[in-house]
Amino acid sequence: MADQEPFYSPNYRLPPPRTKPRPGEFLFEFWVESKRAHYRCELRSVGEWGVEAQFFKNGDLLIAQRFDTKALAVQWAVVEREHFEKGGE
Repeated sequence: MADQEPFYSPNYRLPPPRTKPRPGEFLFEFWVESKRAHYRCELRSVGEWGVEAQFFKNGDLLIAQRFDTKALAVQWAVVEREHFEKGGE
């Protein structure tokens, strides 16, 4: 870190652009007729920090939660699915 220029230096170079994100692991998807909405749930590994469960509504990120294990993420996702299917948001 000592060999890097400070961000305010005239010689500072931006870091390389991020790589394209990898798709998450598909868990399930469902349709809620009363809301006319399509929901999708994916799991994403966040390395040593665990697994993140993400819900998308009509393609937009609705909610995400990180867990230490995949089993906990799946358990939470199932409970949230039941909530959404009953009309909750």
